[in-house]
Amino acid sequence: MIAFIKAQNMFGIGTSELLIILLIALLVFGPKEIPKIARTLGRGMRELQRAKEELRQTIYTEIEDEEEETTPKALENKETETNTNKDTKGVDSTSDNTDTKA
Repeated sequence: MIAFIKAQNMFGIGTSELLIILLIALLVFGPKEIPKIARTLGRGMRELQRAKEELRQTIYTEIEDEEEETTPKALENKETETNTNKDTKGVDSTSDNTDTKA
């Protein structure tokens, strides 16, 4: 019963309205063109689905990458790296720190 109700209200259009639309399409385009049009619409919708899924996957991947970068462990590793870099920048290995006064 529920499936029948959902099929009846597909896209907010009742069964009678859908039949009228199909009849008008048959009269306007003819019986030979309707399968071609349906095939083209199907391909277009499939391509939109693929693009939507690819975009969704890209967004989820970017979000996961961002979350990995902002986790406490990743932040701790970054702090350790910056502290190590600060310590090594202050030391100049080519100069010896002796004063040569004459």
